[in-house]
Amino acid sequence: MTAKAGKMGRKKRSIYITTELVLILVLLAAALLIAMLMETYEVRTAVISAIFVVVVVYFVVSTLRKERWFTIAGRILTDCSDQIDKYVNAVTMPTAITKKNGVIGWHNPAFSMLADMRCEGRNIFRIFPQLLKPSADRKVKIGSTTYVKEVIPAKLNGKDYTIYRLIDVNNTYEASDLYRIVTTAVCHIQVDAYGDLLRGTAQNDHAKIDAEIDRIIAGQAANLRGVYQKYDRDKYLMFFERRYISSLMQGKFAILNAVKEINTGNAAVVPTLSIGAGVGNTPDGANGNAAAALELALGRGGDQAVLKDESGYKFYGGGQQAIEKRTRVKARMFSHALKNLMEQCERVVIMGHSVPDLDCMGAALGIYACARQAGKRGYIVLDKPNAAVQGLVDEMKRDPDYKEVLVTPAEAERLLEGQAMLVVVDTQIEDFTIAPQLIPQADTLVVIDHHVRGTTHIETPTLSLFEPYASSTAEMVTEIIEYFSNKIYIKPLEVEALLAGITIDTKGFSFKTGVRTFEAASYLRKLGADTTTIRHLFQDDLETFSTRASVVQNAEVKDGIAVSWCPDNVKNPQLLAAQAADSLIGIRGISASFVLCRQGDTVVVSGRSIGGINVQRILEKLGGGGHATIAGAQLKGIDKETASKELRQAIEEYKKES
Repeated sequence: MTAKAGKMGRKKRSIYITTELVLILVLLAAALLIAMLMETYEVRTAVISAIFVVVVVYFVVSTLRKERWFTIAGRILTDCSDQIDKYVNAVTMPTAITKKNGVIGWHNPAFSMLADMRCEGRNIFRIFPQLLKPSADRKVKIGSTTYVKEVIPAKLNGKDYTIYRLIDVNNTYEASDLYRIVTTAVCHIQVDAYGDLLRGTAQNDHAKIDAEIDRIIAGQAANLRGVYQKYDRDKYLMFFERRYISSLMQGKFAILNAVKEINTGNAAVVPTLSIGAGVGNTPDGANGNAAAALELALGRGGDQAVLKDESGYKFYGGGQQAIEKRTRVKARMFSHALKNLMEQCERVVIMGHSVPDLDCMGAALGIYACARQAGKRGYIVLDKPNAAVQGLVDEMKRDPDYKEVLVTPAEAERLLEGQAMLVVVDTQIEDFTIAPQLIPQADTLVVIDHHVRGTTHIETPTLSLFEPYASSTAEMVTEIIEYFSNKIYIKPLEVEALLAGITIDTKGFSFKTGVRTFEAASYLRKLGADTTTIRHLFQDDLETFSTRASVVQNAEVKDGIAVSWCPDNVKNPQLLAAQAADSLIGIRGISASFVLCRQGDTVVVSGRSIGGINVQRILEKLGGGGHATIAGAQLKGIDKETASKELRQAIEEYKKES
């Protein structure tokens, strides 16, 4: 053994020898020596017996004192467990409990190893004078290691105690940080439109497609060191540690693209996934977040992943148009449920978004026709008409059957008293409605909308129908009318308003038009919709046409994205912005357009795209929403310069994410 090793061995043995013990042993040795020198046997025996008693009493008292301090320490550490258990390796930290005067009553082995002695009964500040530094200076250096001093005051049975801990920050981990790393993350995965996927592919390819999807999901689970379970023909659950969620985010959920590369044998049929990922403080919380994220992903049209954590929602994918569902089962079930609810109400109040367009008013008139068929009085909330719907409103005012149908928000509040139904059409965001104050007053609330679901949609309606793949709300209401009654009566103006709504939102059946769109238009044509009359509803005055042309001319184009502003003090600025955005994407070389206008203290943004750029994801960053090709946003309380800056920043962020 080397000299250094021998020295370390002597130090290790010395920690068990205290001054008190040395003094007792010296006194006992002296007394024993004196006793042995005595000649009288009785005296010598008495002295030896007395020595024995003293030794026993000393060890009994010492043991009782240690047990008492163990009890005190246990209670103090339990009372302060919230602070003490903050760290994973709290047991290995040098820790001591002292009386008010600094005398150590209890310490753990790590403290005695650091002090190189048994410390009970000694003053902690004599052992480590560094601890006398002001409390603001928490760093202390002992040997070659720098510790952070932690002082925790405690009280027990009216007496004051103090817990001292020395934390080596380089080798210490907070329990909360470790828990965040190893806690469970949950993914809910669903194959989009699985029934349509099978119907569009050959039967002998179904097993191969399922196997390929299983293989990709299994591979993803293996990469995340997790597990997955298929619990339905098109649904999966995946579990893994939270620390791996960052790899999913950095890869932008590459599993979405991997599934779309599966060869289905039909080039027109591409499988896609909707993924809801959730993290939380508990497995139950993570699962709840994942379920909410999946619901949002499906409500936004599928083919995307939504992650929900403590900071909110994050979106990945979703660059393509929503896949049209060919089945009408959902529309039929909703129509029957809507009819049952209407029959239980006294009246039906219908409300759309602020500054309504023909799609909004057409859908409202369609629901009004359903209310009339159910034998209920219907009302449409309209604050003040704009150029987009002025022609339709004028036609309604000329018809005596609609004399009392249009009501103001104040009148609607009175109509909602009692057993009344409120139907919100063409929006799912409360603040975007004409009168948001009406929503909490409604006993029965129904929401019908075709926009991609956002994070601020109306919560817990009585009945809702969200179809992001539909061309327009008018198309959805047309399907509801088909199943509402076998012999439903629809007035010519209502039929034409519905067809006008479909036409305006599809830009003359050139955007977001599917098979069901033409079927709805065909049904309305059979009911007598006059396309010549509809053309009159789209006419603009010369001033609006000229102003729109100037907005298009003044647009700034960069990387195929055009941005322009409407002039101040123009009529119907929001309508003009939407029309100018439509005109801009008709110009060669422009893939997306954004037109801004000021309306009161709000800056309104209209976004349009021909499909390569998802304007919904861009404007969602500004609190708006819509579809991949048509979207909008409202920025309240900011000036034009700030609005332009925020829009361009959102565009740049989208480019980085794509």
